[in-house]
Amino acid sequence: MMRPLACCHRNKGVSVDLDKDQNRVNVMMTYDGLESCLRSSYSYDNDTASLDEEQLSTCSSSSKEAYGYGSSSFSSQWLLSNKQSGYEQEAALKALPPSPPLPPSPPVYAYTMRSSDIDAMKDKFVKILLGEDVSGGCKGLTTALALSHAITNLATSTFGELWKLEPLCDEKKSRWAREMEWLLSPTNYMVELVPAKQSGVNGSVLEIMTPKARSDVQTTLPALGKLDTMLMEIMDSMVNVEFWYGEGGSSSSSSHTHIHGSKKNKKRWWLPSPQLPNAGLSIAQRKKLGFQGKFVHQVLKAAKSINEYILLQMPVPGSIKHAFPKSAKSILGQHVYRLIAIETNHPLDLDTLNLKTDHTVLDIINRLQGAVFFWKHKLSTFTRKTPLLNSLGFVLPSSENHRIEVAMERAETLIQSLKLRFPNLPHTFLDATKVQHNRDVGYSIIEAYSRALGSLAFSILSRIGDILQEDDLIKPNITTDTAAATIPSQTVEN
Repeated sequence: MMRPLACCHRNKGVSVDLDKDQNRVNVMMTYDGLESCLRSSYSYDNDTASLDEEQLSTCSSSSKEAYGYGSSSFSSQWLLSNKQSGYEQEAALKALPPSPPLPPSPPVYAYTMRSSDIDAMKDKFVKILLGEDVSGGCKGLTTALALSHAITNLATSTFGELWKLEPLCDEKKSRWAREMEWLLSPTNYMVELVPAKQSGVNGSVLEIMTPKARSDVQTTLPALGKLDTMLMEIMDSMVNVEFWYGEGGSSSSSSHTHIHGSKKNKKRWWLPSPQLPNAGLSIAQRKKLGFQGKFVHQVLKAAKSINEYILLQMPVPGSIKHAFPKSAKSILGQHVYRLIAIETNHPLDLDTLNLKTDHTVLDIINRLQGAVFFWKHKLSTFTRKTPLLNSLGFVLPSSENHRIEVAMERAETLIQSLKLRFPNLPHTFLDATKVQHNRDVGYSIIEAYSRALGSLAFSILSRIGDILQEDDLIKPNITTDTAAATIPSQTVEN
């Protein structure tokens, strides 16, 4: 049985930075700043706690249920349901206030099975069973890794880069629902043996092992399904909005919006760019986008927490120790090693690191994880020493032991800070190696599913941030534009 999801205990503020530094070669979207951008969407009205009924109607029953028990996030509610069991869980559920009645909504995963879908299902499962080796030889992947690849490829082909905030077409939604049901079907047959008592014929009590649905899978997958439904409903609500998208390189967009957004979009001019009215978004529209951004933000944190927890449960392959140098200083480099292991009395400052590109950030995290693995291996090696070697003095001094533990704690703190600031980074070397060598099919499915949902949530959050940032570029000129509506937009550029 899995331990409670400790990652959900973190009460850390997270945001996305939409301010792009022109001096950077490769600008990344981070958490720093998005929260303030979303909060600024409420600055046009002091009454930020409520929305019109018409605006709230876009959120479905599942999203309301997720926030029907107060201000707690989805991840904390999932942790509560995972941590409690038996009578304690039943008592906790009874103590919760009742949910308000909700109007019925059509199911997101409704689809019709066709004969062609049967052939597609056969083709997909044949590839999984062959381990993506169509020759049927010995080069095929494991079942766990093949399922992980199948879920990742399905999410990529369905959502892509998601450059527009608009509902998915019915064909893509149906395909996502249908094929995800296929790929999740093995979890319906995953069981674990638990001890139980059975009365014998002569009245004796026998202790036997009975099959039970695997608790970690049966707890996590419904939570991920809820997050999936929430994201689909957010995308379905992007209708009758006050923004639209101009195709990359086209000149059909309004000149006012083009002037204000030219600097921001010049790095990706060929992609669809958000277009707004000359007066910008209305108060109601901006308020609604801010509410949806905060909602997707909670979904992103929950998906990332589940993914990080599953990665922690995956064992580290024994062969990985040969991939790292034999000293922490060689792994980290001079600057990072001094920050982590020598200057222990100084607070960790991310600004002292080179965080200009995603490649450098990923390289720093890889080095930190390698150092933590090296230190853990070093401590465990000395712990396993025989009493004879211990008596001969082959043990770490207490001061050295304490120094390593402090350095490990600082390195893990820095890793979490970097992952929170740059949430859309690819897998680190250690995590990718865990997934590559993982044999647990349940872990593989949960990891791939949560990673796909986290990527989708980040894309939606980024697109909302693009629109709010575009509106911020227009808003300082609203008074000038409304006062002199007949003046061409070129004269209002400054």
